[in-house]
Amino acid sequence: MVLVMGGVMGKITHTRFDLALTVTVISIGINYGFFLTFLTVSTSMIYPFTKSESFILSALISVAIHVAFLTLLFRIKRLRKGILFLQKKGSGAVGLIIGGIILVTVTFMNNSVVSDETATVIVIGAILCAAGLILWWRSGLTKLYREKVRERSLRDYEKLIEEKDGQILRLQESNDFMAKLIHRDSKLLPAMYEVVKTFLENGDISNGMGILLRLEEQMSERTGAITRVQHENKILPSTEDSFVDGVMKRMMLKAAEEDIQFDITITGDISGLTETVIPSVKFQTLCADLIENAIIAASYSDYRRIHIMLGMSEGLYELDIQDTGIPFEIATLMDLGVKKASTHLDDGGSGIGYMTVFEILREFRASLIITEYEPTRYGFTKSVKVRFDGMREYTVRTYRDFPAARAAEAPAVSRVKL
Repeated sequence: MVLVMGGVMGKITHTRFDLALTVTVISIGINYGFFLTFLTVSTSMIYPFTKSESFILSALISVAIHVAFLTLLFRIKRLRKGILFLQKKGSGAVGLIIGGIILVTVTFMNNSVVSDETATVIVIGAILCAAGLILWWRSGLTKLYREKVRERSLRDYEKLIEEKDGQILRLQESNDFMAKLIHRDSKLLPAMYEVVKTFLENGDISNGMGILLRLEEQMSERTGAITRVQHENKILPSTEDSFVDGVMKRMMLKAAEEDIQFDITITGDISGLTETVIPSVKFQTLCADLIENAIIAASYSDYRRIHIMLGMSEGLYELDIQDTGIPFEIATLMDLGVKKASTHLDDGGSGIGYMTVFEILREFRASLIITEYEPTRYGFTKSVKVRFDGMREYTVRTYRDFPAARAAEAPAVSRVKL
């Protein structure tokens, strides 16, 4: 029976015969082992009531328990995909031996010459072997899992090394560029010094204006080149999602076009954000809309900076975008999420961005918290924070007077449900 089943299963699954035979012996061994276990349990259960050994009733009960047990067994996450580690050579030897022992045990039990005492010992041995098979199965899966983790770690390290090599190459190119710039300046600065010295000695005003224009032109070219190199070679921290990283990179380049300093801070482990809380594509949209609004606002200021903080706070995922841009108009804050609202409608803003943001916040039960700070020379003017807290609230905290019509606590704090 075992040989026939092994051959048939090998043909059906296109598996080599030795592996199919090993799996067949182990599978039959597990089935027989647990059938004997449940048969013993069911017989013990009904004997006090019937005062006799009713084999048919015991068999029916044991089969029912057996089917239920195997169904639950393969619902366990670690055992759901079967005995995967058997594909490695030599890994099935222990299981094959234990399964073979169970089959031999069952064969002996079918022999009527065997005494009751011997049969009892054989049953106990089969039960122990079945338990041993399960322990061996779990141990093999654990080893396989650890090996896969190790392989995945090696791939991650190889990818990290590749990224670091790319970063080193870009930094080398940047260093070469800066070296050429310094070399050029070392030649030009003495010449400029002599020109300025001559101008001061002669007092030629018309010639002085030409010198000033030349200096401004060269300084502008130098500053632009340095700024461009800084943005091209700036390394942003990873968000653990390559698509979100792409959005952040694109937003950084967009900020660079407006001469805006762009920084990102990652705190804690955020790998589960786009896996369990919000789909990656939705989070990308959220980031793109909010950061783009911050870029537009900061482009109107003399001091231009955006700082993005992404991570865990009090056990909750948060996205916090701070900028030095112009503040929201009160009417814009009142209409966010209700109708198309934008502080920059006169400059082509559509107001659609926040409508999309609020739809995403409602869908994933996140809260939006806008905090406005009193103006300082080199400080942030506002913070737009998304908190995945399941509350679905829209809160405004500001130093300005806020209409009490939507205020739930005080004029400086307004909170409503999204």
